[in-house]
Amino acid sequence: MPVKIVAVDDPNNPMVITLADYQAGRANFQGHYFLSGCNPGIGGQDIGISWATFYSTVNNFITSNSLDPATVALRFVYCFDTTSMALYMRVQICTMVQVQGQPSTFNLVTDKCAWYIIENGNMTQTSNTNLYDQTYLNELYYCEATSCTAQTEQNLAADTGAVKYARTDTFPWVNEILAMYNANGLPGNGSINFGACSYVNGGGGSAPVLYPHGTVMYLKDANGVELLNNNSEVVLFHNKGCDMGTLCPQYCNVYIVPA
Repeated sequence: MPVKIVAVDDPNNPMVITLADYQAGRANFQGHYFLSGCNPGIGGQDIGISWATFYSTVNNFITSNSLDPATVALRFVYCFDTTSMALYMRVQICTMVQVQGQPSTFNLVTDKCAWYIIENGNMTQTSNTNLYDQTYLNELYYCEATSCTAQTEQNLAADTGAVKYARTDTFPWVNEILAMYNANGLPGNGSINFGACSYVNGGGGSAPVLYPHGTVMYLKDANGVELLNNNSEVVLFHNKGCDMGTLCPQYCNVYIVPA
């Protein structure tokens, strides 16, 4: 049974990301992902969209298809825009079903799904249903070494077998995203943000590289204040972010509950 290794400070909740965790994950990403020539100028590393827009889009999919919200999953595709030189995301809203005999593993079901682009504070429908973005792969370079050099940087597009660098990250709607929102007191006109982060996958690991490109979700209130801290909270997701996604590769077309 594969295990999703995540960065956690709270042993009772492997989903929770503190402010310190988030900052460490962001630093890891910035220290290991570059444009050509070890250029750190990757825009869009923290993408925000209003919670109202995000929620209504997902909820409309749920209601129009008469779905149990607990069966809904969101699969995010890492993308890159060469005009703005910034990351953005495509997201597939679909459903998931438990694998028989494996209570922590869910297959993604895409017979009913919807695709959107999240970029520049907007969420718009798209006909692009690819589970990778070639521009992202062409433009980004990975460096596992402490210092990036022309000799150590590796272009993501060289991974033609799609076995090494992350293309997608899948999250459950109810147990991850909605739980975080509810635990923070429904912050009105706030936003949900998606931060490009990376955590070392130790203890057997769940990704083929040491610093896989993952995503941390967190909220901002109506004043733009980050709802992240390092305090112990009665409600575990209060002022905390989430990193419960399942990366592809290594695990594709599934969602795995972290242990």
